[in-house]
Amino acid sequence: MTRGPVPKLKVVAKAVDAPDIVVPRHIPVIVRDIYIAAAKVLTEQGRFDIGNQILLESYCAEMATARRAERSINARGSYFGKKGTKPAAHPAVGIAQESRRQCRMLASRLGLIQESRDAGRAASGEFVAAEDDEDFGDV
Repeated sequence: MTRGPVPKLKVVAKAVDAPDIVVPRHIPVIVRDIYIAAAKVLTEQGRFDIGNQILLESYCAEMATARRAERSINARGSYFGKKGTKPAAHPAVGIAQESRRQCRMLASRLGLIQESRDAGRAASGEFVAAEDDEDFGDV
């Protein structure tokens, strides 16, 4: 049961200029653009080692799951049920939410989120606090 017409979405991979990055064959087509963009960032930072490559592959697998679940939700709606019964949430809703949560965690571990990069720099001593943040004598 849906509420009105559901738009058809077409996933189009963005062209990313990264000829030296080889995408593993098991990475789904719907997330190859993400793999290339993230691998390019990690390579520029000098952090594209085997550990981060495994994390990136996991990130892409979760993102593919989330995109497929969202495609199912867009096609069939968020709720389903028969007339006269209480509508139930589509199982893909929970799958999409859990996959997105995993994506946020993996993106954070990979340093693809700005706040995570700032926290990493602060922990390593690269981050310099502003002068007014250093002085708490009057508090």
